[in-house]
Amino acid sequence: MGYKFLEHTADIKILVEESSLDEAFKTSAIALKQVMAENIEVSSKITRIISLEEKDIKDLLYRFMEEFIYLLDAEDFLMSEIIDLEVNKDSMNDVFVLSATISGDNASNYRFTNDVKAVTFNEMRIEESEGKCVIQLVLDV
Repeated sequence: MGYKFLEHTADIKILVEESSLDEAFKTSAIALKQVMAENIEVSSKITRIISLEEKDIKDLLYRFMEEFIYLLDAEDFLMSEIIDLEVNKDSMNDVFVLSATISGDNASNYRFTNDVKAVTFNEMRIEESEGKCVIQLVLDV
């Protein structure tokens, strides 16, 4: 499984197909990194923890992807890999919870191919069926 880039008028559309929601979230972040820093090998020198909660799964995906843009812009951090990621539904509080451990390096050590301005809700979808999860999202570049 994995991801591929789809035709889009002005932005970049990504289609992810994986065996689980966790894997689909991971692959979405890897595709985002590929858009920002195409084929660049990033060192794993720094570790970060991401913890997010949202009532809607699309909102959770949006915030997760935006976190990488924030880390790049505000903290000069570029992801190398996702060490661990888990998405769960907390039915007691009626929220989706994401926890992830990522590694990366100072972004200033690398040259970028695209400037990703934002993640959009335009054409965003998350579909889960037995043994498969599909995510589609559009990046504003």
